[in-house]
Amino acid sequence: MAEPGWAILDADDPIVERRLGVLGDEVGVRWLPVDQTVDQTGWAPVAVVVDLDRSAGVQAVVAWRARYPEAFIVGYLGTPSPQVWVAASRSGADLVTNRGSLVPRLRARIGELTRTGAGLARFPLVEADEVAGRLGLVQAVAETPVGPVAVYQVDARLCAVADVCPHAAGRLSPGELVGGVVTCPVHGSQFDVRTGQRVRGPADSDIAVYRVTVADGYVALVSPR
Repeated sequence: MAEPGWAILDADDPIVERRLGVLGDEVGVRWLPVDQTVDQTGWAPVAVVVDLDRSAGVQAVVAWRARYPEAFIVGYLGTPSPQVWVAASRSGADLVTNRGSLVPRLRARIGELTRTGAGLARFPLVEADEVAGRLGLVQAVAETPVGPVAVYQVDARLCAVADVCPHAAGRLSPGELVGGVVTCPVHGSQFDVRTGQRVRGPADSDIAVYRVTVADGYVALVSPR
């Protein structure tokens, strides 16, 4: 668990530092610069804010996530960059936002975070614009925090499932999709991508279904941190 009251600012940005200081006074969170540490308290910070405009910004997200797995990691950009946004999100940032929206968006979450110490991970899978008007398989992503994932659009609903057949570990995404049911191209097992339910063997178990959301222009996988 994270201890309420501690957070880290990994940025050399006086304006952001001042704004976060005001927010900290409002919600009872003390922001520490990176040259200080909360390790000696025995608790992780409730949040870490990282300046992604720096050349090493994404690497900093990776390092903080490895150091404090339960912390809420926030990256911000002064200059819009979809590439950096995706890289930071896939590297472990729970929230990526522009500089002007940083404090309002963090304010909306910080009260909950200080009570629970928990965040939600959002892993971008596909640009939302690429999904519009498409049916069936819209994206297969080989590497995500939960393994290979396939995203389908069925009856105007986005569905994300494990892209691995439980029978012989074949990929499901190349298989034919009919009425929301995908057929494994290896041995013919069938699964409903809306529920994950096995429809036909030889597989003898269902496949995992994952929650997705559309945010900041991407369809993203959502999971508890």
